Amino acid sequence: MGKVMSAMSRRATKPLREFNLETRVMKEITKERRPAAPWHESTAKLIQQSVQAQPEEMTRQLEERDDHLLDRLKKVYVQSVDPEPQTQPQIPENLDRPLPTDRTVLPDLDFGFYEPKSVPYGKITLRDAVDAISKHQQDPELWTPKKISYEFKLDTGLTEKVLHHFRTFVLIVPGDPKTTRVTSEMLQNLSLSAPDTLRELTSSKSEERNNVNKKS
Repeated sequence: MGKVMSAMSRRATKPLREFNLETRVMKEITKERRPAAPWHESTAKLIQQSVQAQPEEMTRQLEERDDHLLDRLKKVYVQSVDPEPQTQPQIPENLDRPLPTDRTVLPDLDFGFYEPKSVPYGKITLRDAVDAISKHQQDPELWTPKKISYEFKLDTGLTEKVLHHFRTFVLIVPGDPKTTRVTSEMLQNLSLSAPDTLRELTSSKSEERNNVNKKS
């Protein structure tokens, strides 16, 4: 309730407080000597002690008005000029310029980006990485991690980790003995190197398939 009353009172007295406001403001601004802001008690005490310690001649000069100093201050002024905005040079439009002669369509990139032509030692491109994983996946006895690391100039330990955790997609065609053989070998190798949970999952699925076959 108190906040509402105070807000209503401020709103009611606003016209009186703003009556002839500009004239009163200009009157205060044009005063030659306006009252200074009050000092803090400690600051006022220090200034009073320093003034009392000064000789009378110094105190008199501080209290009197120095017209010569005021005239010199009136001649001091600062003139600032805004810097010109920097604009980029506009290229003139030439309508008579020749059109490009190369109108060939850019080829579609296999991996969506340009592949580097030179690869530093210890690095491998995405194409070579997929190739190495596919070779190891198809024939792990021939393409061992040691051979792949020697072929592509990679670290042997890092190559073993990559080949252990990454596989490429395989298209399984029903009735094709080649893809069925490759898939069974991959699942067998994966189950031997996989965690216990994955081995249990694959074994449970194989048991379910066997039970279904026996029933049928």
